[in-house]
Amino acid sequence: MADERNPPIRIATCGNGDDCPALRRGANGGFEITGPLLERPDLPDGEAAVWVPPELLPELADLVIEDLGGWIGARHKQDLLRVQTLARYTVASDGEDFERYIQGEAEPAAPQKQAWLDRLTADARSGRIRRNVHIVEQPLSDYLCYQFEWCYLFNVAAGQEIRVLDISSQRAAAHLAACGDFTVVEGVDVARNQYAPDGTFLGAVQAPADTAAALAAVAEAAWAMAVPFTAWWRDHPQFHRATRAA
Repeated sequence: MADERNPPIRIATCGNGDDCPALRRGANGGFEITGPLLERPDLPDGEAAVWVPPELLPELADLVIEDLGGWIGARHKQDLLRVQTLARYTVASDGEDFERYIQGEAEPAAPQKQAWLDRLTADARSGRIRRNVHIVEQPLSDYLCYQFEWCYLFNVAAGQEIRVLDISSQRAAAHLAACGDFTVVEGVDVARNQYAPDGTFLGAVQAPADTAAALAAVAEAAWAMAVPFTAWWRDHPQFHRATRAA
């Protein structure tokens, strides 16, 4: 039944009215969404999931990036700048390499990584710049030690430009990490990445033009303040696996 005291701001056009998913103004300046409940046994007590058709929130539906790799590939002609802020990522491309690194194995073994290195080399040779700036705070997590030693060293050798912004020594840059992970393509288009607490990639959304411009400026500021990866890694031997194991 419709709530005449709190009429919907937006209602889906399902031809029914009262039973449609709807968006209303809620308490404390927030919003309420009503609609059909979804079966989500994984949710904790007191929480529920509501199905929302795309027409209820078209500004979000239009921004969701279904295929991030394809989205980037269609736009990347000359410059790409990725900003990373997490201390841990859970990605399939690592295979068992993180565990192997921790266990003291000699070198990476994930076969899919060679295809990535070949792509970096091909992009560098064709003038398609790939930049990456990772905002970190010391001490590095075990995962970042692995990422730096078994991923970034190889990526740089293959042609990627990587820098490290260490907010342990540059506290004025600490607020940049609050922007989260995102990728700027050609200085214009921005994809914001979303992650679970364990670093699992959940998806990406395209930032609207005004937000994209602000994030592109943040990315360039971080890049300008950061140190080239090779130099940073050389100057921080305490995070090298051989030093840590000694």
